[in-house]
Amino acid sequence: MSQTNNFDAMSDAQLLSYIRTHPQDTEAFHKYMDRLSERPGVLCTTDEEFEAELQKRINSSHGR
Repeated sequence: MSQTNNFDAMSDAQLLSYIRTHPQDTEAFHKYMDRLSERPGVLCTTDEEFEAELQKRINSSHGR
């Protein structure tokens, strides 16, 4: 089985965990980024972006 097939068999969480422990593996990184770009409406690709978006939505809901 090729490395790419291994990545295909991984869940998003597993692939992200692998990337965090193998930051030099550009093939894995590109595979993960491809997955993210294929999803419609993905606003956040990092935990920091997620937190900022969540806070923005919480703040805007209080103004309604």
